[in-house]
Amino acid sequence: MSKRFTKIICTAVAAISAASLAFLPACKTEWGGVSGAKDTSSYVEGTNGGFVAETEDYVYFINGKSSNTADNTFGEVLKGSVQRIKKTDLDAGNYAKTDTVVPSIAYASSDNLNAGLYIYGGYIYYVTPSTDKDADGKVLNDTVKFRRTKLDGTDTSDAFWSTTTLTVDYRYVEVDDTVYIIYAISENLYGTSATNIHSVNCSTGKNTVLAYNVESYAFDTVDATNPYVYYTMKVPQYLGGRDFDYNQLYMVRADASVSPREYDLTDAGDTKYINYGTHVFDGIGQVRYESGVNQFNFVTEYDASIDLNNVADRTYAIKWYRNGTLYYTCKLNDGDVTFYSLDRADIDNDNGGRGDGKVDEGWNAMTDTGTLLVNGNFTIDYEFYNLSDGLYAINASSSGVTKSKVDLEKGEIGDSINVTDASVSKVLYIKEEGEGTDKHVYLYYASAASSSGGNGYAINRVAIDGTEDDYVKLPTSLEPDSTYEAVTVLDLDACSDWYLPEFVGNKLFFASETEGMSSYNYIMVCDLEGANGIMTNKEIKDLNKQFEELEDKIEKYDEEENADGTAAYNHLSSALKYLYNTGDVDYIDELINAYVNIEGRDKEYVYSEKSVEIYKDFAVAEGDWEDYKEITKTINGETVYGNSRDYYYTVVGRMTSGDAERLNAHFKNAYMESYPTVECKTWWEKLSTGGKFGTVFGILEGCMLVIGGGVILGYYLVSRKKAGGSVSERSIDVDLTDDRDMDVYGDESGESGGEND
Repeated sequence: MSKRFTKIICTAVAAISAASLAFLPACKTEWGGVSGAKDTSSYVEGTNGGFVAETEDYVYFINGKSSNTADNTFGEVLKGSVQRIKKTDLDAGNYAKTDTVVPSIAYASSDNLNAGLYIYGGYIYYVTPSTDKDADGKVLNDTVKFRRTKLDGTDTSDAFWSTTTLTVDYRYVEVDDTVYIIYAISENLYGTSATNIHSVNCSTGKNTVLAYNVESYAFDTVDATNPYVYYTMKVPQYLGGRDFDYNQLYMVRADASVSPREYDLTDAGDTKYINYGTHVFDGIGQVRYESGVNQFNFVTEYDASIDLNNVADRTYAIKWYRNGTLYYTCKLNDGDVTFYSLDRADIDNDNGGRGDGKVDEGWNAMTDTGTLLVNGNFTIDYEFYNLSDGLYAINASSSGVTKSKVDLEKGEIGDSINVTDASVSKVLYIKEEGEGTDKHVYLYYASAASSSGGNGYAINRVAIDGTEDDYVKLPTSLEPDSTYEAVTVLDLDACSDWYLPEFVGNKLFFASETEGMSSYNYIMVCDLEGANGIMTNKEIKDLNKQFEELEDKIEKYDEEENADGTAAYNHLSSALKYLYNTGDVDYIDELINAYVNIEGRDKEYVYSEKSVEIYKDFAVAEGDWEDYKEITKTINGETVYGNSRDYYYTVVGRMTSGDAERLNAHFKNAYMESYPTVECKTWWEKLSTGGKFGTVFGILEGCMLVIGGGVILGYYLVSRKKAGGSVSERSIDVDLTDDRDMDVYGDESGESGGEND
């Protein structure tokens, strides 16, 4: 029979580790907040609403994707908790130097990823699964609670509001120093299921229905702090027992507390009508207007000065609401459709331009309109952006990216310019970056999974401010700067059903599905700092080239042969991949030593002597790898060479001990199994029956000695010193890796337990 020796070693290590962890006592601690300095800096506008939120001095982030069914025992959560890192530490590459601010899961449904962490007035606001239990002791984790915690980790509130709708669409917003939760939900309040818009005052706990039974609604999908909501409603005619065939579009702000009108619902029967918003558009046409208006119209009495110019009844439909701009269509009931944009400041410009939450008195909801973009209907999900020569409609889809100039006078979208044929899965954002001649408007987008083997998104960008000539050049002629060619950022994989990647300065944060990470989705950071701010496309391409050449060089060793046709380097590529991902030189050294000791050999057997020399050179960037010694970064206080994964992207925050060990086991299983087999001599058949009988007893006795020796060996392999961190672990001294971005746990708060251990 034959056995893979390394498989035995790995299995023994895994078994001993699992057994040791299984018998550890539970660790219960009281939560006292962060141990570092208090954060008294102001929050940075524009950073709320994702898995990252910033103040002037700190970055707060959710420490990886976690489900609502994971253990959410307060004080024992690490994965999915809210961490913070000082910006000076982030800039210095001290990615493991983080504090736990909220030791609970900050939960996000994959169906609602437009809201996450918010910072207002020295508190961080979030949503977390309930830890309450029913009468049978079952955890009610299908309920989520809306809470806040001080930025120093103390003073966690009771729930402002709770819901069993895990996919609820919500935002935390602030108006005049008061924080509100605005949310839309399908519910049965009065005997009929309807979609309603609510507001919860986080200071008083009062829950107000802002609009009942809306047709459609829109929260701002770019500015997650925007307190304004748009929605459409049908116009009831109670005596007729049905709605009119036109609708109205309203605006309401989260702080609305009373209806702007009193409605006579005498003839309404059991029908409810709640509407705290003010008219943006009223779709009543001329004929119906002249025949009589009702209490729900913009004007409640006929006014001859309002000339609708033979306009038919109209139906408004919300297309998008992005960064304070509403995009909508207006369809005349005789069939014509037009497409418009409307900025909030155009209709609510009181209070020094800040608005007062109501449509200005000078606005006429029956005759005024927004900015005409298109005379006609369309189905393309455009992104609109003002470039230096006018407004452009950007179409990003699986077919590529095009841009078309909008002729505002004619209401037409012009001919398209092909920017790239690269497939787009999600648009991340459009932003202007760079300095001087390197300053461009970039479209960042996610595409299908990268080459690293995950199932998430690759992250790409392309400059969209070029002329048609810039995009028709051949790739070879683009080589000096590649400004107008789409470029992918390394091979990183970002989780596709969680928050999209975010930038903190020039550092890209993403929930990782890079190799080994797809089961864990912890946060990684990719530093895109270039010579002049964020990297130019050429700098990104150069980084990609360096990365790809490293991969090719590692793979090439397995292809080389000696003159007799044997492998020149035994199993070297796998060892180098293991070192690239973990930096764990000791494991391979111990493995060789253990193999030599057990087999009684007097020289290396698993690897050739040359292979051993090369992988040792790889670890210190010498010999064949000396070029990478000139390419370094400082990560967590250590020099990292350009032949290490951490040079390109690394974990920011901390992994639980269990996840770190399982991740390292993944790399062992992936790269440390292909070793020579050891054949046992087939002597069994030569024995007589009596000999076999006696041998069985001898084997049993010998097995006891072998098992004892194996346990001692396994204990030796797994009993390494753990690197220090800031969250204390239970009393165990087991570490399967020297990778500093994995072994990063342990302040005195004892945050471990359940699925988070």
